[in-house]
Amino acid sequence: MTIPVPSSVKNARPSAAGPPTAFPADMVGRDAEIAALSALLADPSIPGVLLTGVPGAGKTRLAAEAAAAYRASTGATLVHVETAAEPYAESALGLLADLTAGRDAGGARPLLLVDDLDRSDHHRLLRACAVASVVVLGTARQPPAAHGLIPFPVDPLPVPLDCSALDLGALARVPSVQMYLACLRTINPAFSLQLHNQQVIARTCVEVGGNPGALCRTARVAALESPEVAWASLGGRTVPYPVHAEDGDPSAASGGDPRGAPPRTADGTPSRLLAHCQVFSGGFGPEALRQITAVAPEEFSSALETLLRGHLLTASTLPSGRLDGTARFRLRLPPDGPARRLPPPEDTAARLAHARYYAALARTAADRIISGHQRSGLIAFWSEERNLRTALETLLRHGRTGEALDLIDDTRVYWWATGGWSTWAEGRPRPDPSWTATGHRDRIRVDLLLGEAGILAGQPEAATDLLDRITPDAAQAAGLSARVTRLRALCVLATDPYRGTALLLEAADRHRSEGDLHEARYVSLEAALAGFRLGDTASAAATALEVLAAAQQGRDTLAAGAALLHLAVFAAAEGRAQATAHYCERALSALRALGPPAVLGAIATTLGSPALPDVVERAVGTARGLGAFHTWRGAFPEEAGTPDFAMARLEEPVRELLGEAAFSRALVEGSKVSLPDLLASLVPAPAPPTAPPAGPLPPDTRTRIEPLTPRQTEVSRLVTAGLSNRQIAHRLAISEWTVVNHIRDTMKKLGCSSRVEIASWMHHSGLGPSPEPPLFLRTALPPSATPSAPALSRPTLIPS
Repeated sequence: MTIPVPSSVKNARPSAAGPPTAFPADMVGRDAEIAALSALLADPSIPGVLLTGVPGAGKTRLAAEAAAAYRASTGATLVHVETAAEPYAESALGLLADLTAGRDAGGARPLLLVDDLDRSDHHRLLRACAVASVVVLGTARQPPAAHGLIPFPVDPLPVPLDCSALDLGALARVPSVQMYLACLRTINPAFSLQLHNQQVIARTCVEVGGNPGALCRTARVAALESPEVAWASLGGRTVPYPVHAEDGDPSAASGGDPRGAPPRTADGTPSRLLAHCQVFSGGFGPEALRQITAVAPEEFSSALETLLRGHLLTASTLPSGRLDGTARFRLRLPPDGPARRLPPPEDTAARLAHARYYAALARTAADRIISGHQRSGLIAFWSEERNLRTALETLLRHGRTGEALDLIDDTRVYWWATGGWSTWAEGRPRPDPSWTATGHRDRIRVDLLLGEAGILAGQPEAATDLLDRITPDAAQAAGLSARVTRLRALCVLATDPYRGTALLLEAADRHRSEGDLHEARYVSLEAALAGFRLGDTASAAATALEVLAAAQQGRDTLAAGAALLHLAVFAAAEGRAQATAHYCERALSALRALGPPAVLGAIATTLGSPALPDVVERAVGTARGLGAFHTWRGAFPEEAGTPDFAMARLEEPVRELLGEAAFSRALVEGSKVSLPDLLASLVPAPAPPTAPPAGPLPPDTRTRIEPLTPRQTEVSRLVTAGLSNRQIAHRLAISEWTVVNHIRDTMKKLGCSSRVEIASWMHHSGLGPSPEPPLFLRTALPPSATPSAPALSRPTLIPS
């Protein structure tokens, strides 16, 4: 039964005992909470339970479901009291007296269900319930003082921590995704989770923090238009993960309003803060809000606490960027909070202040990465990606071209680190600066950005046209000669690899002379990889070792990890499997401390390096690296509760380039191999063999050639025994690429052009074939007679 309500109010509920259901998925992921509530309500020593949480968390629906479960299991009477009527306490007390008068002594306690227990006159009702032995189940935003009820925090639904096309099933099992999809299908039954929408669906659930109310509202927009439109409509109006008093929530500070009523914000500092919150995207840190509003620190703290107590702002322990590093505290606007719009002139000033604050943050974060404080710099960039993009759009919209390009230059440091620069083929901003002295430099910078985008998209001819507009004197005067030289090198690598490699080395030297050591290390690794592709493995390894030593001395863990992965490639080319695994282990051990984006970035930077002229080869290598990384994602326990879509951000451009079928195939291939085998795929195949000479090599040829390594000798003996490349790989527990590379190097040393000539040289040299029986013969033997074979390669994470 329900006490009548004279007028409809926001929190009024129907009189039915069951939960008011708007979508069939209201209770998705709530089984554990319902079971826990049932146990608490059945305990005779507990006077009642109070569900608390942010608006939209599903407190009312969860309470109704738990009350229905309690009534079904005990047969107790259920009374639903709505607190909107005045005076509600007197009516409820009279009803309680009638209930308890006819109650059996041994029967279950009646249940009183009270919504919105954020009132000053609830104390008499709670005392009467305790005297009458009536169990109370209430809801409130904050626990009222001296209520005597057991607080039960209601958290939003769990959200995806990552999303990948490799495992859509795992994404579909996340409770917030389940609810979102069920709500979508209520309006559009044909909707389904697909490769093209998996990222936007996962990010939508993260942006609303798993808040059920916000998920339902967003689903309506997505079903009627598209998930992308729903995501774009969120803007800054999102709810993050709420924190409780034990997590350091400022809203739980002593002296808070026990009623939890929204504060008066018609004027004053709280209203000013609330209005300026509209310019942010994806949440923000307190420092950013204080800087943009220019409020004194003492006044700011008091106003911010007022907004948090009234749930006009919500807080989380997610990171936010600061000018001096990062903070584990983040603010957002709730989805149903009051909108405060600034007047147009003040709104423009606020957005420009927002853009300049985040431009300064990008500058300090880039400096931290370059100077060795890399983890805090990466977190600052990662946590503020949306605000940084908004800042860039604001600067371009208002004609601040130079400031926008400065922001892009600082963000390039982050792109280098996370692999976005090697795969991100989106169109760069296209500002149109005037041809003034500063405008001329801005035009060069724009041409460089567009040229690099063309190279990454596999269009070096378009990039060459842009670079030809830049004269050497202009590049030198603008301080951009190193970047121009590097891009010219990448343009000619496909047609003239020797000249391209030389230009890359020159670009690295120019960066060093300009003091940009961080970028010089990455360009040196590109030069090493280009030289390696030409067959100069020794010089490539020497360059990578120099980069490693310099990076370790400069505390540049990012460049050191990338150098170690390049050394693993070069070791794989020489058939040194143990050294390859060792370099991979060292690289992952160092990069794991910087978080998943750093590991993924180093792998993508190696497998998708612009030093590989074929854009399809780069994309396939990157997709394989993404597939392999997906199987290692669980090896980062300190980041287990923080959503991270770095992998999805890299998936999107690769998928667009390769197409769905080729992308999925490469992703699955990568998930089945180890990192050493992935890196070995960069070893180039040997040149097609030519016709063998008329006669065998003379016996004295052995005295005029470079000696073979032990591994090359072993491979050559197996070639002489008639084994194929795959059989040799299985025999020696190495990859086929490594076998091919050994054979290629052996041909070069011996002056041979085919496997037949290698076998002939081995016979004349007196080394002969391998004494072991051929692989096909050994596999035909009975199990008792078969020698133990090395284990086949399987997807593993190199141990730290």
